[in-house]
Amino acid sequence: MKTNGRLLLAGTITALVVLAVPALALASVWKDKGVTLSKFAEINLTGGELFETTAGNGMSCELHATLTTEGGSTGKITKFEIKKCPTGIGSFAKCEVVTAEAKGLPWTVKVNTSDLTITNMRTKRTFKNCGTAELDKTIESTKVTLNTPTAITEMEFSGSTTGYKTIGSFTVDSPNSGLYGIG
Repeated sequence: MKTNGRLLLAGTITALVVLAVPALALASVWKDKGVTLSKFAEINLTGGELFETTAGNGMSCELHATLTTEGGSTGKITKFEIKKCPTGIGSFAKCEVVTAEAKGLPWTVKVNTSDLTITNMRTKRTFKNCGTAELDKTIESTKVTLNTPTAITEMEFSGSTTGYKTIGSFTVDSPNSGLYGIG
């Protein structure tokens, strides 16, 4: 019986390996006009976000970011500028942003089947005329939904950590709008 058990175990392991190999080959990668990207690419993004500390208490901010990749299934957010935050809501209605910066750049971007994931997205803001002096938050995993994964022109992101969440969107700046995608 020991031999049959070993044969069954070996057969199971072999089957798992055979099933896993095609899945690895199907991993999504960056594309340039539908062709697998094999060179450096820089994608500039313009958009905005709404961050909330609790329901109905937060601010909207204008953003500019740069996503780079050299192909494969990863990329990096190399620039993430919080331009201004003109509108506060709830307890942030009278707040003024003194400083706003991205920390720990570059942030890693992973290509999934139809979307992206940004890892360890950290922003720090300081305020005046506000009940909150500082927000320094790291979101371990931020989901980025692509409007058309094969030819990206717009993307939306969302992520949260205890007591903080962010949602927003980006438009891919010209001339790269619709040029790059994943697949």
